[in-house]
This record gives sequence, C-alpha cells and structure tokens, in this order.
Amino acid sequence: MKYKAVFFDFDGTLMDTSIGIFAGGRYAMEKLGLPIDEDHTVWRSFIGPPIGDCFRITFGVKDDALIDELVKQYRIYYEAEGRFKAVFYPGIVEVLKALKARGYKLAVASMKNEDLVVEMCEHFGIADLFDEMLGLDLAGEATKESLLRKGFERLGLEPGECVLVGDTPIDSDGAKAAGCDCIKVDWGFGFTKGQPGTIDSAQRILDLV
Repeated sequence: MKYKAVFFDFDGTLMDTSIGIFAGGRYAMEKLGLPIDEDHTVWRSFIGPPIGDCFRITFGVKDDALIDELVKQYRIYYEAEGRFKAVFYPGIVEVLKALKARGYKLAVASMKNEDLVVEMCEHFGIADLFDEMLGLDLAGEATKESLLRKGFERLGLEPGECVLVGDTPIDSDGAKAAGCDCIKVDWGFGFTKGQPGTIDSAQRILDLV
C-alpha cells in the first residue's frame, strides 16, 4: 500500500451533483431578480468553491449582503430538494468498497457544509464506508488544506500517508498546501477530459494508491 488513507472530494468526484446545484443557483438568482448568464460553460465555475464564492465568481456579484441573501436562498432550495438530485459517477461505489476491503482509511473532504456532507452520504448509502466526513462549518470558514489537515489529525496519519482524489485545482492546490498527493480526475467540473496528469475512470484509483 502506497498510502494508508484516501480522501475524496464530493461534488464532481464522488457524485455528479450539478443538476441540484445549478437549480439551486438559478433559484437564488431568480428569487432576488438578478440576471443569469445562460452560457453553460460559465456554470462550470459554480461548483467547487464555497457557495458564496460561487456567486461571486460565476455571476460577478460583489455586494456581501447580497451574497449572504443568495446563499440563504440557495440553501433553502438545496436542503429541500436540490441535494437529492445527484448520481454516482460510474464505478465509484465499487472502488470505495474495494478500498475499504483492502484496509484503507477513507474520508470525504468537501467544501459543502459538513452537516450536508454527512446527510448526503447517509442518504445515498455510503456513510458506512467513510472513517471521516469533513466539510465546512456554518460560518464557512475552512479551506481544502485545513479540512485535509483536520483529517490527517483525526486519523492519526502523516500527510505523506494520505492522498486526495479530486476534480478541480481547489483540490490539487489544497492537497499540495497540506503536504499530500492528489489524484486528479477528469470526469468532474474542473479538469478537462484527457487533460495531462488526470485519470478517466474510477478503477484507475485502485492502481494509483
């Protein structure tokens, strides 16, 4: 075993959550009467960062009070129905089970709120596969690096004993800052199909750990 623990990002890595997330973003923008860019390529940036930053990056909203209200409306929709509009990427559940059977510690490190990470893992039947499920607190004050470091500490492992699987530069940059390796996947919302240094199937994770 090259590593002792495998961390996974959630959105774009474990599950395609785009339908629910995009619907939540649209709901919030329409609720506050703000214009929506219909260019589908623009929406790619709406997944990955904390939700407040998503509105800043994707739609150029700058007013902090407006961001707070958008986040509030987004969460109303997402917690009611958006979170259930998600599907696993092909082969990912089988890979999780295989890693668990081989003795790896497994963890989620997501920029979603931690309560939501736990709820979604439970709803979709994968909570029992993870030793830790980490996400943002209610204040949203965390980074991918800080989540990983928290995970290392809780699992009693050194950064070099862990690897993060993720789909965006937020993941690879966070892993680098935390001192662990990153397996980049091309099926999510950040790295493009066939981009050098990425993998294109969940099964490849088993080969790399």
